[in-house]
Amino acid sequence: MTAQIAEQGSTAAPHRRPQLRPIAIIALGVVVVPLAFATAFNSWGALTEDSAMRMAFGTVAGQVIAVLTGFLVVGIAWKRRYRLTQIAVLAAIAVAITINAFAIVASTGDLLLSRLDLIAETNLLNQ
Repeated sequence: MTAQIAEQGSTAAPHRRPQLRPIAIIALGVVVVPLAFATAFNSWGALTEDSAMRMAFGTVAGQVIAVLTGFLVVGIAWKRRYRLTQIAVLAAIAVAITINAFAIVASTGDLLLSRLDLIAETNLLNQ
């Protein structure tokens, strides 16, 4: 009786960790995390130099994570031995994410400068 129980226990399949699909990783790293950073570092009060810098750096940090996510997905696809066409599509998506992130970072720099100018003008008017 005990021999049967021992044999049944040894034939069980080993536990596999659940794997996220590349599209889920892209959705989390490119959409969810940057939005969470933008919300967390948003200025909920008056616009100050500190809050303007915080918002800009929060946006830049979110875009850096987006770019890293794009290339991480390509690396994961390579490690999991996806077909070459799938890897090429994921690489094209990673390049598009990178180009978009650079555009957002440049826009963030312009927005930061305009916010700092607005703060400076407001301070001059208040004197």
